[in-house]
Amino acid sequence: MLALWWIKRDFRLDDNAALHAALMQCGQVIPVFFLESDIYLAEDASAFHLHAQLTALADLQNSLRLRGAELLVVRSDLPLGFSLLRQHIHFTHIFSHEETGAAVTFKRDIAVKEWCDTETVVWQEIPQSGVVRALRSRDNRQRYIAERLFESDPLESPAVIAQPSLPTFIINQRDCYQIPQLHELAPELLDERIQWSSVQVVNERRAQRTLDSFLSDRGLGYRGGISSPNKAFFYGSRLSPHIAWGTISLRRIFSRLHQRLTELDELLDADPDNKLALRWHKSLEGFSARLFWRDHFVQRLESASWMESRALNSAYEQLEYSQDAARLDAWINGNTGFPLIDACMRCLQATGFLNFRMRAMLVNFACFGLHIHWRDLQYPLARLFTDYEPGIHFSQIQMQAAIVGINTIRVYSPLKQLMDQDPECQFIKRWVPELRGFSAEQIACHETITLPGYPAPLVNAERNIRIMKERISAIRKSDEGQESAQRVLVKHGSRMKQKRTEKLHKSEAKAQAVTQIDLFGA
Repeated sequence: MLALWWIKRDFRLDDNAALHAALMQCGQVIPVFFLESDIYLAEDASAFHLHAQLTALADLQNSLRLRGAELLVVRSDLPLGFSLLRQHIHFTHIFSHEETGAAVTFKRDIAVKEWCDTETVVWQEIPQSGVVRALRSRDNRQRYIAERLFESDPLESPAVIAQPSLPTFIINQRDCYQIPQLHELAPELLDERIQWSSVQVVNERRAQRTLDSFLSDRGLGYRGGISSPNKAFFYGSRLSPHIAWGTISLRRIFSRLHQRLTELDELLDADPDNKLALRWHKSLEGFSARLFWRDHFVQRLESASWMESRALNSAYEQLEYSQDAARLDAWINGNTGFPLIDACMRCLQATGFLNFRMRAMLVNFACFGLHIHWRDLQYPLARLFTDYEPGIHFSQIQMQAAIVGINTIRVYSPLKQLMDQDPECQFIKRWVPELRGFSAEQIACHETITLPGYPAPLVNAERNIRIMKERISAIRKSDEGQESAQRVLVKHGSRMKQKRTEKLHKSEAKAQAVTQIDLFGA
């Protein structure tokens, strides 16, 4: 038997269950990555995404060669690419990880499944997170998460990867071994606003180093640091692009996190008043919470693939928005006349990164303050995130637009966030150079005074927010809104059973890790 390891969002050798299964079941494996133009030129794709994949792929290629294996890089959409390969390599199995992606990858996977059935090729998809395919009830999900992430140890990288001799035709196809540069493959994706020196490098070696530095140094400031657009570049874990593109596994992160928390427990047992250990403890507990939160939202897309185009709560399909294309253009390009909004958008355009609080504010303000339809935000914003994860992205868009119906309506004030998170306007002045000549006090008064060279506010935000809150409240109070919200809660709501004070890491209870999953949104 001969297997293909179909590399998707798992650019790593460490703790790679799909690769491990291929080696165990078939013995000989050919790693293959398909450069699918249907995917990397899709509406939600960007230079940030393709750059991350090509960079991760180059690092993976080097790691494979050290283990005696060659990586095939095939420029073809699927399933055509598999057909082309099978003309020269008679593989019997395909192994890949389960992927919860946008509609374009979902349709691709359906076509691949049909091709495999026709060609009698066995395709095995292996889970790599706590997201459960064909989940009937969230009540059962805790058991799957425990089995996948806590009750089994991470798989070590294989020392050797057995590979058959490749046919002469394949060997002579030099393109099969060369990873193209971004500007060669998709020059249409390039944007002169991108500052590549500030874009995070995504590959397996960087993922391990990023985790090391977070657990040993940067993580101390995580609690309190991640809300600030200035501090989050350093104090944030910066692991999200690596998780999104699979250059590190969640199981490996949880394993290392558990070890670090156990060390802190021992320090606190010896000295309960150890302030440094206590501070570390609180920061890493907050980090663990967000890891669980991740899969909660991805599970929504897995269970409702249609939410990319429809509201999870059907009652909100009737919600009215503006159809003003000029507002969307001003928002996406950072020209709204609201300084923190514009700074955040320009930061994203340049770096592909922004902390969560600012991301939430951007979506929330677009829907409430500018009356932009949430569907119109999805793809433009997806293209700006290096760590774009469809399940999180589509779920968060709807949540921050307050159309899920099971959460408290929350509205972020850009002015309050400016005062709380960037009071000296350091972040704003860095990304909006037109405002560098003004004081922080003048910038904070942007809605009431003129700032020459900078646009006036695009809308009366206070009025628009009031109108949108009234519209949403009316739907929430309606019979249809309440009935639909109940259905969403049963299907997609969290299963909170324990208090926040219960801890993930106590050594006597990996089961307590499962308890924490209940809390943080399984």
